[in-house]
Amino acid sequence: MTPGVTVIRAKGICDPDTGAMAGNGLAVEEGKIRERGWFEEMISRYPGAELLDYPDEYVLPGLINTHVHLEFTPDTEICRMFCRETKEERLEKAFRHAREMLFSGVTTVRDLGSSMETAEGLRKMGQRSDSGLPGLHLSGMPLTEKEGHLAFLGEAADSREELLLAVKQRKEAGCDCIKIIVSGGQNTPGSLPERDAYDRERIRLVTEAAHREKLPVAAHCLTATAFMNCMEAGVDNIEHCSCFVRKQPENLLARVWDQEKMEKYQGDERLFMIGFSNNYHRLDEVREGRRSPAWQERFWLEQEKREAEIFNRLRRLGLRPVIGTDGGCGQTYFHETWLELALLVERCGLSEQEAIWAATVAGAEALGLSGKAGRLTEGYDADLITVRENPFRQIRALAKVEHVMRAGEVIR
Repeated sequence: MTPGVTVIRAKGICDPDTGAMAGNGLAVEEGKIRERGWFEEMISRYPGAELLDYPDEYVLPGLINTHVHLEFTPDTEICRMFCRETKEERLEKAFRHAREMLFSGVTTVRDLGSSMETAEGLRKMGQRSDSGLPGLHLSGMPLTEKEGHLAFLGEAADSREELLLAVKQRKEAGCDCIKIIVSGGQNTPGSLPERDAYDRERIRLVTEAAHREKLPVAAHCLTATAFMNCMEAGVDNIEHCSCFVRKQPENLLARVWDQEKMEKYQGDERLFMIGFSNNYHRLDEVREGRRSPAWQERFWLEQEKREAEIFNRLRRLGLRPVIGTDGGCGQTYFHETWLELALLVERCGLSEQEAIWAATVAGAEALGLSGKAGRLTEGYDADLITVRENPFRQIRALAKVEHVMRAGEVIR
């Protein structure tokens, strides 16, 4: 008898590093992968072990989404909805959204911007062994200027003293990273996405203070100059990378790549996130041919192409993508992390393996979980999902997750 061991039989175990199958069996013990290989050999080594039999399904590491806002409701008026809810209502909603993500195949999620009350409540929930939540990494409230993007979440910070205090407070509150708003945003009344916020020196001040506290820094970055400031200041993760400028006379935001400015970062392997699925559904009727696009929608469709071009230019520089959806912002739903991967393959030309690698191995690195999550190999967390089609051949197989295991516990 081998008490405490679970042996899993699958059609194949997906290896995100190779894009191939690495056997068809896993042995799990105490929430960790004990062994990966061939089921027929394992079942004889572990007589009496519990069996999970998925002979018609492929097993792969649970997905890692590095950028969502769990207390937001997918809507176009986030600030208004946030301000009319109680903190208890926001926490209950964040819990439901986290559960929704887990059931859709996301076993680890980083909330990159919520109120400090919600972050504290989620942290306490996540510490319970029976929480039924994905692994949670929480930034709490982003560092933002007074009246800046997401300032409605709580107390803002402008001066050097306020910024240093904000980093210290988040460390003491148990936050897992620091998020800094270095440009305006589209979900805060009065904030201009094309306007830079903190200058390079203040970004560097925050980054160095966070690193002294062993906390990574992620930056909300919508302009080319903000991107450059973040790169020079040592920020770990660059979010969005939109390269926005305001186009006149239409008064619309356009993505403009400045090769002369960007080429100096050739060879930099920083992690970045775009968020293609953010607001993707606002053009569903046009994509499905139910009606012709209005002039503004034609512009947005063109900007989607430019977004993909910027993504590939960043990759050619050497930067490495991670998966983040900005879930909760606009019409961006929490159960659709798979859509982000599908768009990377279909719109940007990534292979299925490259997209899955970004959602597993690279995501684990972004969250400081390398050696613990993102792979199904000995000693790693037993976070896994199953699908019926080979995801290395059809990325949209991830839209229908059959089973989810989190830290060795079967969730569905």
